[in-house]
This record gives sequence, structure tokens and C-alpha cells, in this order.
Amino acid sequence: MDQPVPSSAGAAATLAERSPARGASGATRRRVLIVEDEPGLAEVLSLHLAAAGFETGVCHDGLSALYELERTAPSLVLLDLHLPQVSGFRLIQLLKQRSDAPRIPVMVITALSFPEAEEAVRAGADDFITKPFLPDEVVTRVERLLDRVR
Repeated sequence: MDQPVPSSAGAAATLAERSPARGASGATRRRVLIVEDEPGLAEVLSLHLAAAGFETGVCHDGLSALYELERTAPSLVLLDLHLPQVSGFRLIQLLKQRSDAPRIPVMVITALSFPEAEEAVRAGADDFITKPFLPDEVVTRVERLLDRVR
């Protein structure tokens, strides 16, 4: 079971090693990096995505997410906009500027107003969902986004 990675002040927390990237059938599993500063919400998302067959990783701040994105290339980033250390808006900019890595779709999860969520899409996010939401809705939207960008 995935466990959230606690962030530490002034240092990037490393993401705990997850299960192998291949399922029992040998097919490559899709990996979602959850970047959410609320540990309980991150855990709920991780559990629901794992139940749907995704491999998950969790970061609780923008600096940890940057570190993890340098180490691995997830299939999708599920991103809160209000994060400690590096904002979600800045993470979107940095991800979209990378020319040395495959394009990684970004779905924003935010409690911000609709216009601010649209601003995240203009900044480069591929989709957004506003809080509160049903975790199963997030799973469905993640699956649709990944199908769309294949």
C-alpha cells in the first residue's frame, strides 16, 4: 500500500520506492505522481488510483515534486496549486519548459475558483478538477486524460 512521503523543511523529501512498474500480466503500469500538501487527501487519492490499477507516488510539496520529476517520468501528474516551497503554477511552467523529457500530462486539483483553475490550464495544465470532488471521479478523469494523450 502506498504511503505518503512526509516533507521536511528546507530539504526535498524523497519518494518512497513503489511496487514494480509491471503488473502480473507483464504490461507496463501507468504511474501517477500525486502532488498534494494535505496528507489525508493524498492518501485517499493514492488508494483509489491504486485500486484502479495505477502505480502511485506522493509528494507533499513542490520541491519534493521537482526532485521526483528529475528521477522518474510518471504517466501523469495530479497537482494541487497551493503547495509549500514551489507553487503548482510554477511546477506546471517548469514541466512544460522541459525539452529533454517526454511530455507529462498534468491534471490540477484545486480549491481555487473556476477562473483560477482555467488560468492553470492556460499555463499548461491539461485538465482540472475542483475541490470538493469524489475520488472515483478523479480516477475516471485521470483515465480519460491518459487515453486522450496517448
